[in-house]
Amino acid sequence: MAAKALRVIGWVVLGLIVLAVLLYGGYRIASSITRYGIDKTVEIEAPSSPKSNPEYYAFGYQPELTYSEERAQCRERTSTKKAMFGDLHIHTAISADAFPDGTRTFPDDVYKFAKGQAITLPGPGGVSRGKMQLDRPLDFAAVTDHAGTFGEGYVCRTKGAFPGYDSEVCQSFRAGGEDGVRAIMGINGTTRPERPEAVCGPDNKDCLAADKLVWQDMIRFAEEAYDKSPSCNFTSLVGYEYTRAPNAQHMHRNTIFRNAQVPARAASFVTHPTTYGLLSSFEKECRLGIDGCDVISIPHNSNISGGNAFNLKYMDGFSEKSQQAFWMLRNAYDRLMEITQHKGTSECINGATDILGDVDELCDVEAIRRFGKAEKAPEITSYLPALKDSNSPECSDEYSDDKDNLYKGFCLSSRDFARGALLEGMTQGQVGPNPFEFGFIGSTDTHISAAGAVDEGSWKGHIAYETDLAGRLQAEAGIGRFNRLISNPGGLAGVYAVENSRDAIFQSMKRREAFATSGPRIEPRFFAGRYPVDLCSKNNWLEIAYRDGTPMGSSLAAQPRGFQLLVQAKRDPMSKPLERLQLIKGWIDGNGRKHSKVIDLANAKGSDDLCVVYSDPDYAPSLPTYYYMRAVEEASYRWSYRQCMALPQAKRPAGCTNDQPKKIYEMAWASPIWFTPGDKPALAASANSPSIMHRRH
Repeated sequence: MAAKALRVIGWVVLGLIVLAVLLYGGYRIASSITRYGIDKTVEIEAPSSPKSNPEYYAFGYQPELTYSEERAQCRERTSTKKAMFGDLHIHTAISADAFPDGTRTFPDDVYKFAKGQAITLPGPGGVSRGKMQLDRPLDFAAVTDHAGTFGEGYVCRTKGAFPGYDSEVCQSFRAGGEDGVRAIMGINGTTRPERPEAVCGPDNKDCLAADKLVWQDMIRFAEEAYDKSPSCNFTSLVGYEYTRAPNAQHMHRNTIFRNAQVPARAASFVTHPTTYGLLSSFEKECRLGIDGCDVISIPHNSNISGGNAFNLKYMDGFSEKSQQAFWMLRNAYDRLMEITQHKGTSECINGATDILGDVDELCDVEAIRRFGKAEKAPEITSYLPALKDSNSPECSDEYSDDKDNLYKGFCLSSRDFARGALLEGMTQGQVGPNPFEFGFIGSTDTHISAAGAVDEGSWKGHIAYETDLAGRLQAEAGIGRFNRLISNPGGLAGVYAVENSRDAIFQSMKRREAFATSGPRIEPRFFAGRYPVDLCSKNNWLEIAYRDGTPMGSSLAAQPRGFQLLVQAKRDPMSKPLERLQLIKGWIDGNGRKHSKVIDLANAKGSDDLCVVYSDPDYAPSLPTYYYMRAVEEASYRWSYRQCMALPQAKRPAGCTNDQPKKIYEMAWASPIWFTPGDKPALAASANSPSIMHRRH
């Protein structure tokens, strides 16, 4: 009897095991199936607005500044342009991932903070943890809340405005925590977003109405903060974030307008779920649709895009005409990319097999992703969710899904980073438009309204759960929102503009005369021209640099004879001195292989100012080539060590014992200059010299 019972139990156990295997197998199969494919029969129109003509903003052309809106002329105007610092990636309680965490500040608070005033430091549940304040004001800022959930957030925050306020979704949202964030923000991780009817009402009519209310408020706050007096002390730019992250792989973009003449609605992921749809809407509804409207789109977090932010295969299967049109749209609108922010730096990565070049030690400074690093790879755009183990493999065809032309499995690619994406763009540029010809900015991606709060010693985190030191020191829990210990204060956007006005700043950004810093207000200058070797020692070197050359962000024809690169940087007086001045060169050889090289131009610790005139002895006019510059400070203490050491031993949180480096290198990056075989204008003839390098420090 006992033996029979054991046999029955054995068969039951075996049956359960078989059932579990079948269920698991079915789950894995179902979770690997793409729910939606993109329509590849869509015909994409090439940009036709004069504002989309890349010729106008390339080749060093310096157009006269004209105002696109009524304002007083700035009292201070500098013909050789002045470095200005700002933040173009800022979230407030309008963002549906910030409010559930505890953020209770809004765009008007951001602009007060950016101007130097104190605002409330939030904690979980909206509890105040005191005040925070910048050590020095910013020159400009743009609030970039998540546009795709403007309406849902408003409905759930505003009692009595719409019936959806009482829905379970809104109750979860207001209760906070990760469930509150996912209640609404979860739609951004899908391929085709669907708004919750319980919140938005039939046909999304309530959320559509609320979308418009929020957008009008954001425009109004920016208008009220903008200094239109002759003093020109502060510029507020109208903007928002386009948040697209299928499989949690970030294809996010910040939208920045020239002025307040903008479309009636923000084009978001829920209204335009494809990149080509978004950029096409900018052309139709802004540049062509409104006389005074102009806009740029700034990709960010490409380091966690899983091969998708700068993916040439995204247009596979579309007609040749549509492909060319899309590359032209990207060239016309992606004038900048965010190279650094609190989720890490997207400059470069070591170990990519498709780029030939030396290991760059600075690629690993506070890097969030590395080849071979064990990570959890989410799959949330299929029929069933899956969470897979990943060793951060290099993206290959096996990770590409031809139904939606996206890479999956959270793979890692050289083109997730600026250096590789620029090379990928030049490869495409040999047969058509270069879609990845962008300059650089940095920003914070703060979710507590702390625009430009980048000081390592006083940084309070990027979400409300990090505003106490113990919260910031929590070990890594995942990529994206949960960086905590591996996170950093983020960076700043820099521009060289003739004055502090919207038109001047936007014109410089669109022309790519922009730069990024990892936080300190380093001022990098980068020119290509025909310069004397002793230019750095001349009092009027900057006037000569503009007169006989072209600044960062320019695209030039291949040069048949020698030219010089002027590379200069000035330290931030409130930070560490400069230590290194470097030139990064990328090129495509005659066999189509990609190359990258770091060239040390100056290595002089304790420098306030470094300047070099350099001629590349290995430059080949027949090869597509880019250069950009990097200025590096002396090593300084990272926030995780510095803030712990500021406390008595007995009061240090347990997280003060961690595996993060004690010191880091703060940096600044100037936008590239391209040399492309073809018919673009060459540099004007001027004095030249066979000398390779001349330094000043």
